[in-house]
Amino acid sequence: MIPRRDFLKASGLLVASVAAISIERVEGFLNQAGAQGAALYPDPDFLQLDSWIVIRPDNTATFFVGKTDLGQGTGTAFRQIMSDELDIAYENTTCVMGTTNLTVDQGGSGGSDALQTDGYPMRRVAAEARRVLLDMAATHFSVPVSSLAVSDGVVSLRAGEGTPGRSVTYGELIGGKRFNVTLTGKNTDTTTGVAKLKPVQELKNVGKSPKRYDVPAKVDGTLKWAVDVKLPGMVHARNVRPPVAGATLVSIDEASVKDLPGFVRVVSKGNYVAVVCEREEQAIRAARQLKVSWKTPAAPAFPTSEDLFTYMRSTTPSSAGKPSVVGSVDTGLTSAAAVIEARYDVPFQGHTAIGPAHALADPSNDQLTIYSNDMKSYGLRNGVARFLDIPREKVRVVWMDGPQAYGRTAADDAGFEAAFVATALGRPVRVQWTRQEETAWDTKGPAYAISMRGGLDAHGNLVALDYDARAADHNHLGYNEPDTVLIAQLTGQRKAEPAPGRASYPSDMYAVPNRRMAGSVIPLPLVWETPLRTGNLRDPDGPQVTFASESFIDELAAAAKADPVAFRLKLIESGTGDDSGFKRARSIACIKAAAEKYGWQPRPSPGTRGGGDVLTGRGVAYAYRSQTVVAEIVEVEVDRKTGRIWVKRVVCAHDCGLVINPEALTRTIENGLLHSLSRALYEEVKFDGTTITSVDWISSPTLTHADVPERIDIVQVNGDPNQNRPDLPHYGAGETMCKPMLAAVANAVFDATGVRLRRVPFTPARVLAALRT
Repeated sequence: MIPRRDFLKASGLLVASVAAISIERVEGFLNQAGAQGAALYPDPDFLQLDSWIVIRPDNTATFFVGKTDLGQGTGTAFRQIMSDELDIAYENTTCVMGTTNLTVDQGGSGGSDALQTDGYPMRRVAAEARRVLLDMAATHFSVPVSSLAVSDGVVSLRAGEGTPGRSVTYGELIGGKRFNVTLTGKNTDTTTGVAKLKPVQELKNVGKSPKRYDVPAKVDGTLKWAVDVKLPGMVHARNVRPPVAGATLVSIDEASVKDLPGFVRVVSKGNYVAVVCEREEQAIRAARQLKVSWKTPAAPAFPTSEDLFTYMRSTTPSSAGKPSVVGSVDTGLTSAAAVIEARYDVPFQGHTAIGPAHALADPSNDQLTIYSNDMKSYGLRNGVARFLDIPREKVRVVWMDGPQAYGRTAADDAGFEAAFVATALGRPVRVQWTRQEETAWDTKGPAYAISMRGGLDAHGNLVALDYDARAADHNHLGYNEPDTVLIAQLTGQRKAEPAPGRASYPSDMYAVPNRRMAGSVIPLPLVWETPLRTGNLRDPDGPQVTFASESFIDELAAAAKADPVAFRLKLIESGTGDDSGFKRARSIACIKAAAEKYGWQPRPSPGTRGGGDVLTGRGVAYAYRSQTVVAEIVEVEVDRKTGRIWVKRVVCAHDCGLVINPEALTRTIENGLLHSLSRALYEEVKFDGTTITSVDWISSPTLTHADVPERIDIVQVNGDPNQNRPDLPHYGAGETMCKPMLAAVANAVFDATGVRLRRVPFTPARVLAALRT
């Protein structure tokens, strides 16, 4: 195998002022390497500084990052923090991300952990590279390191130290050579060298918003996406799915398609069927025309979507977690002056990716390369190697941009399928899912049925809170295990028993003397080969759990005739412990910042309703995830005649600690708010007991331009709205804002109409039905 550094030299990837690395150059080298014989792709050694940073003679640097950028500017942020620690000009850097044989295994993206977890090792290795380069410069000038200064990759003698004006570039010191420096650490998260990180106050790029390197090519259409890759001799495959969940394959009539133009082969194993043709349009036609005989199951695979919550509340759980208990809920409720009860339902929701899943696999030269936009390229590599029983060293995933993101999407399903079919044929195969296939068979965010009880004393204080969640089965989470992907299940490769699921609890920031939080998992009749596979959807359980908890807090505030903001602040301010008040202080600051930006006028909900057809209200909700705090206030207009909800304004106060790129953070928050608003108003997976019935943009609608708020205000709190404190770490920013939106909208509708919406999504039909009761 050609070493990675020789690859960089040969392909000419590192060019000054070039912001992104051309995938054509990568492909050209990969093809060149493959032509030289069987390829092996060992993992880059995370304990070698050379695995993280390369510097060329022209004084440019490339950073190798084991994360993927899902359109939020993560790559730009990594370049900013590493440029600062290395002391090199940002514009003289490039970034390679998520390609398994070129970048260290940092697990790919997920959980908003890119900067929170992996930003620190990236900073530490850059700081170590700077230390080593300064040692080289000290030797070069025969002076101590203290006599040197460095700026933008140029090391010079300080005033009064030797001949004035003498300098040397990083490229002159090491360009084209290896550092040969061994790092320490148990894993990639703890990787470090000897050098210490710079104080935040010395970082030049952090807190600024340089232009993102990925946006121009996306706008002008020159970016090559994963869906665009073409290889010599590649063919196209389309899946033929079972007509109903749980159907088993009886026979395939290959004669029904063998005379079609471009037909190559039907590939099948177990209940998996795919048809392969030379061109994509030929594969589409063949998949539609192929005659397949299936045996349908005797019993329904699952309840209907309308019966789902009755089923979830009446079915014996398959597992239950240990409740979290403070005080005695029963005692608190018995002594309460008022007891409030409510139920909240959140359905299965899909990823609804604009671009359906796809992947290209190349099995040439006794190796396997997968071109994919899967957010976890390392999990895809590991899982495919296990699924096909081939050595990991012969599998490589080249990550590229694409439309599938934010959770466990079908991108890895398509990657497994492409690898399976390509291996069977011995030639490159591109798999493309259809729109109907995407919405029907993609993994789904789990449904939740949550019951809550709360007790208020005579003064309106919350004295007892009981939370009981039932979550649809989470058996299918995971990346490295091949039995979690659809093709593995269809071909019969799966565990004898499904893994136990889980149900999540809300955060415990509110001080309640008697509190119980319990959760259990509800199994569906069909465990495997089901279109109701659950998988991570952006903030996997957060919106469901927060919808119930923050809606109920609002119901309690209304029962206490208290202002919703003041009610929340009182509950948080009276808390104890909690990291010496660290979380509480930041939570209070966020809620106050949102209220100030909105211009919140204290009063109980609901407000005074007018006599017109359009009613207006405001709602608030708050959430904490990991170390990031978010408070959201929405203003709605509700049309009493049509039932349509328009979220007219959104205010989001957001504290994710140290902000690397303010502009990118603002756009990330806006993106998450709109995604969550779509889930609040539209998104629901519908099914009839055997099939998914919401399979296109008509039956499975999402937010449109007509639904976008006329005003979105983002307040980047940074720990303290009055100080803009820079001393906090950089926390994850990509998911927390998704948690409060469902509740904020429901609370605003109550404020406008006096009617509670307790089932998501808030469709016009449900709004009208609620208004009539």
